[in-house]
Amino acid sequence: MLYFLTRLISESQALFSACLPSHCLMCGLHSADQLICQHCNQAILTERPCCLHCGYGLAQTQNVCGECLKHPFKFNRLVAVSGYQAPFPALIKKLKYQHQLIYGDLLGLLLANIVKQSYSEDQQKQIDYILPVPLHPKKHRIRGFNQAHLIADALLKQLPLRAKLVTPIDRNKATTAQEGLTRKQRNLNLSNAFSMAVPTLNLQGKHVVLIDDVVTTGATINSICECLLSAGVKKVDVWCISRTELGDQAN
Repeated sequence: MLYFLTRLISESQALFSACLPSHCLMCGLHSADQLICQHCNQAILTERPCCLHCGYGLAQTQNVCGECLKHPFKFNRLVAVSGYQAPFPALIKKLKYQHQLIYGDLLGLLLANIVKQSYSEDQQKQIDYILPVPLHPKKHRIRGFNQAHLIADALLKQLPLRAKLVTPIDRNKATTAQEGLTRKQRNLNLSNAFSMAVPTLNLQGKHVVLIDDVVTTGATINSICECLLSAGVKKVDVWCISRTELGDQAN
């Protein structure tokens, strides 16, 4: 019996290794059966100068920035892996539009590594819920998955979180694509787009983290934050893959 179990475990591990890519999903070089090679991982972990509140890329890190002052955000803090720059647009599109789901695992891993840099283990354990930004049901059916949910699933496997993955927000409005819209157009597009699901999860006094792939002006995130804060949430943080750096172009 012991021999059988040992053989089964050994063959299972071999099968698992065979399913892993032998090359880095970012640079294409050998990665010793890891999703990302050591060189790319270290490059990602290099500190990115940004606003410590909204994650907006800056020449040097500071507590708040002009974007925060001009357009107040309702979240407590935003942490991003990178700006919206190579190779991240391509990685995100491979997940969302080419349905290469392994990139959800990669993006979740990269986000987890940045979170470890930004939060102590004690801070991570104080988070109550992880909430992927929802898709409208029609878009979800067409795509077959929510990319934010896949990233959140992968993230949770990498962090010592006690938080539960929940979906207490409904996306009621099939909004037009946000890309290319001004800030004013984005806000109008998202008017009444989100609401609390029924039955409502008790969020009173809770610390919630929103997960998204790309944050541009923060209009979507702010709209969801309004719902959560109205439901009694104490604090909302945002973790995303890319924080775009459009400045006044997004106004």
